[in-house]
Amino acid sequence: MNRIKSFFSWLRGAISPAYVMMLVAAFILWYITKLGETYTTDHEVAVVVDGDEFEVDCTIRGKGTNLINYTFSSRRSSFTIPSSELTFDKAVVDDEGVMHKHVSTLSLQQALAARMSDIEVVSVGAVPALVSKEK
Repeated sequence: MNRIKSFFSWLRGAISPAYVMMLVAAFILWYITKLGETYTTDHEVAVVVDGDEFEVDCTIRGKGTNLINYTFSSRRSSFTIPSSELTFDKAVVDDEGVMHKHVSTLSLQQALAARMSDIEVVSVGAVPALVSKEK
């Protein structure tokens, strides 16, 4: 125990507080410059289309600061998109007579890109079929 105390006592005498402060400042500046670069990452995005909520995997690209702001902000909770903004690939009727419409991934990507102004939506993953409310 005395060896540990003597080591930390020696360490405090050997390393200047100014050196530690400059080391911390250098780390902060390095981190800020790294956040200025462009990164690509995958995020799960919650989407609500006419009351049907689902999650879709998106690949997004942007500056590090914008991606961190997006990750920690409340605006990423969910995106409400009316079906009038989307196009549908196909409609399938199941055995019970319920129609399921499949959203085009390109139209969903464009709708999400319009709502994420500072982040580029590179691609959108598989979109589940939506139950049609029409009779």
